[in-house]
Amino acid sequence: MTLGEQFERYVLNALANHRLPLSKAAIRLLVMIAAHESGGFRYVKQMGNGPARGLLQMEPIGLEEVRRYVVLRPERFRSLRLPEHLDELIFNTELAIVCARAFFMAKPEPLPDENNIEGLAKYAKQHWNTEAGKARWEDYANAYRELNA
Repeated sequence: MTLGEQFERYVLNALANHRLPLSKAAIRLLVMIAAHESGGFRYVKQMGNGPARGLLQMEPIGLEEVRRYVVLRPERFRSLRLPEHLDELIFNTELAIVCARAFFMAKPEPLPDENNIEGLAKYAKQHWNTEAGKARWEDYANAYRELNA
């Protein structure tokens, strides 16, 4: 079993524990983001003085988006305890995954097909990294493929 397959199982369990939608596309997207943003599971804190935290490198603005969405849709997040501080995502990977899933649930665009790795990578670039970020969509796709090689 590859590291990617192991982490997919972990993501699936995290989402199931919180009764969140666990489509294969969502799971692959989260695995892809973690693979790239953490440098292959090496970093949980952004290099330098950057604010991103956790394997998925969530930024403060992303966590604020999650907070707003959870308030709007409390029925979807009954078991979700949001972190008081972004640093909690360093030590609680399950919480980081759940926050990232909630972040994507707030997006109106549907996720690409689970087998469309390039489409998922472009979605990650557009919504997670944004046009202002340094990463390219190819970075996400390559990190996912390396994790599953």
